[in-house]
Amino acid sequence: MDYGEEIVILFSKHYYILCTMNQKYPLLFLLVFLTTQIFADPPIPPKGFRWVVNGIFSDEFNGNKLNSKKWYDTFNGWEGRAPAMFIPEAISVKNGNLEIKSGVLDKPVNDFTIYGGAVSSKSSNAYYGYYECRAKASKIAMSTTFWMSNAKVPYADTEDTRDSYSQELDIQECIGGGTVHKKFRNGMNSNTHFRYVKPGEKKETFMSKGTGATLNSEVSDEFHTYGAWWKNANEVMYYADNQLFDTVMVCTDISSRPFDRPMKINMVTETYNWQPAPLKEDLLNDEINTAFYDWIRSYELVKVDKKMKLTYKEPIYTENIKLEVKNIDTSLLVDFTYKANRNRKIEFLFLDQDGNVLHKKKVAVYAGYGNNNLEIEMDNFKNKKPYCVQAKYTFKLKLKTVETVF
Repeated sequence: MDYGEEIVILFSKHYYILCTMNQKYPLLFLLVFLTTQIFADPPIPPKGFRWVVNGIFSDEFNGNKLNSKKWYDTFNGWEGRAPAMFIPEAISVKNGNLEIKSGVLDKPVNDFTIYGGAVSSKSSNAYYGYYECRAKASKIAMSTTFWMSNAKVPYADTEDTRDSYSQELDIQECIGGGTVHKKFRNGMNSNTHFRYVKPGEKKETFMSKGTGATLNSEVSDEFHTYGAWWKNANEVMYYADNQLFDTVMVCTDISSRPFDRPMKINMVTETYNWQPAPLKEDLLNDEINTAFYDWIRSYELVKVDKKMKLTYKEPIYTENIKLEVKNIDTSLLVDFTYKANRNRKIEFLFLDQDGNVLHKKKVAVYAGYGNNNLEIEMDNFKNKKPYCVQAKYTFKLKLKTVETVF
């Protein structure tokens, strides 16, 4: 990508500033970003929209116990798949992580001889949006998963109301110590299931479409970020370590809008009937028997100028502004994206080649990750040619205003 011939990088206490001069247009491509820790982010929102964190389904797991206002420490209506049973004692929050530990039951319970754990959201109203978690799998033959689901309801599009359906959106399903399929040790494995029960039957028919991606390391070696943009009733986009790798169109063999209802969120460790259960010595080894979830975050896509009450207080964004400027007839069009943890003001400065300010414009932005534009008429420059555009946040603090120093 070529924006021009000269690149100038300036540094101050609070910002790096990347400026690229363009020969065709006497303007500047400017990137401003804070020098703080890099976080995972949702994809770039469409123009005129912004991502807003949904606090109901987001958690940094920085406390010392599971947030009982948000999460169950079990899976209501499902006790697990034998031989592994879900038990609340497998769940803990410490060292900045949600931990789900697997082990051996003191006494067998029916067909259950070992245990795993399940954490599921108390709300089942997770709807279209972006959902991601940062997780490190256990290194045993138990899964580490991140997925969404809902309960069965009658399927109203058929004349026979005895049929029913539910939805399942699998974002990540992996097995750190898997012995059957290598992709479950080193990949992101995703799926969409329209789970249909025909009239007069009890067994489900799975209408499924899935995908997967190979990661740069095994799922139990380090933390990876797994995300899905549930765009609408028919489409899901999957992201591995913040990179889009595939888009899945949900199967429409039964319904033309198969993913049309909200769901709940689940983080589960379980056994499978196609993967041999973990060895006892592995289950008793505390070095490998635990799955770690650093955080889980969910985002709603809203209009960029829609005022909303913040439902999540954690500062998850590395606050920044990115912009590109174009000449449009008698005006300048400034396309910009921004990330802000609180409502902010952005100040745009239009400079000539000597650094003189030709025009200033302040724009209020709402918290989130936004994508917008600003159009400035050439008349504002008083017959002088703008050469550079700068953008910065203006922070109104009690004692001082912190801003970019050039």
